[in-house]
Amino acid sequence: MTAARLAAGVAPPERAGPAAASTAFDLLTPPVSRYFLELARSQSIRQAADRLQVAPSAISRQLVKLEKGLGAQLLDRRADGVKLTEAGQLLLDHLAAIHNRVDRISSEITDLNALRKGTIQIATVEGITRPFLSNQIASFRQRHPAVAFRLRICGRQRVLEALEQYVSQIGFLYDHFSHPAIMEVGRWRQPLLALAPAGHPFTDQRPITLADLAPEPCVLPDETFGIHHIVKRAFARASLSPRFEMVADQLQFLCEHAVRTGAIVYLPLQAAVNDVVARRLIPLNLDCAEFRHRHIYAVVRRDHTMPPPAAAFLREIVQAFAEGERADAALLAEVTGG
Repeated sequence: MTAARLAAGVAPPERAGPAAASTAFDLLTPPVSRYFLELARSQSIRQAADRLQVAPSAISRQLVKLEKGLGAQLLDRRADGVKLTEAGQLLLDHLAAIHNRVDRISSEITDLNALRKGTIQIATVEGITRPFLSNQIASFRQRHPAVAFRLRICGRQRVLEALEQYVSQIGFLYDHFSHPAIMEVGRWRQPLLALAPAGHPFTDQRPITLADLAPEPCVLPDETFGIHHIVKRAFARASLSPRFEMVADQLQFLCEHAVRTGAIVYLPLQAAVNDVVARRLIPLNLDCAEFRHRHIYAVVRRDHTMPPPAAAFLREIVQAFAEGERADAALLAEVTGG
């Protein structure tokens, strides 16, 4: 690459004056590199000094230091200016390549900030994946199609571990948590429900208690779900033994099995919302304080600086949580006649 080509397309942009903002190349490269590039461009120490707004002696000193460090003469000094030596031309080619790479870095960071690229890493419990989280991701990608998602669906402990180990940027948990490195950024009220298939005697919305449900066959998420422990604890405090016929690690399977067999299933609304909307599962009129005050939490690491795409998505999620609570209330009123 010649000095003329450098001047045409690769050289650092001219500064308008002392207050002009630094370029990415200025910030990421030492002054001697910029001095050399400007010398190659202007072929004059005086002109290079004027353009860089430094003393000519400063450029000369830096150039001598650079030549000593590289063990080669980079410029021929002449009465009418300077000319690159073969070693100087080689250095110019490499610095021009570095300049292009820095330009690409700057462009990619700009794209990231403008949501024109990036990957959002999420770890979540299964309960809000269908359809809520899927819908939110699809909506976000319609507006920002270059942003990709990496979703991990796992138990609550694995969600916390994914955030703790910086594997995921955003986490979603069901039920309260305590972790010194993790903080809540949003919550969605999600009482735990007892649901029965349409046609079950208890779907007539009569008031019932855990004592009424204890003899009924039921299915439950396994021990990796907080739901499992909430249900068992509630029955134990009432000195009752529920009739669990199966546990499983997939919520959709539990819903389908309950519909097929007539069993009771214990889930928050969002984990069974498709079946509730279709009237395959009906929330029962259960009075249980243990189930009432439960939430889905959006969580992040306290010390993590969120990349712009993840931060934008999280803001939308928190807003959608509030909208979701209103939609839940309307759906439950419609389904139960309340």
